[in-house]
Amino acid sequence: MNRLERFFTKSEKIAWRVVEEDSVILDLDTGYYYTLNEVGRFLWESLDGKKKLSAIHKEILDHYDVNPETAKSDILELIDNLLKEGLVEIHESPEEGFSSPATP
Repeated sequence: MNRLERFFTKSEKIAWRVVEEDSVILDLDTGYYYTLNEVGRFLWESLDGKKKLSAIHKEILDHYDVNPETAKSDILELIDNLLKEGLVEIHESPEEGFSSPATP
């Protein structure tokens, strides 16, 4: 499965807020919270189910001074961790009408 060609959405079981430059994500089922740095926050905010992960990768390259391969590796690692924790959902095609969980 090529995750870069998939669409991702935030799970319904989370709440999140921006705190300074970071995002704080709370898993409402477990009570665990996670923090994302500025670039992780950019990725997180882009997970709307309407853009492929590859398009988000390109946007990150446009906004930040980062090596494309490093960005790709970091994005895939973060997505894998978010999937493992159940904080995001993966889709084969773009989804319309998603309601985002609690946002800042």
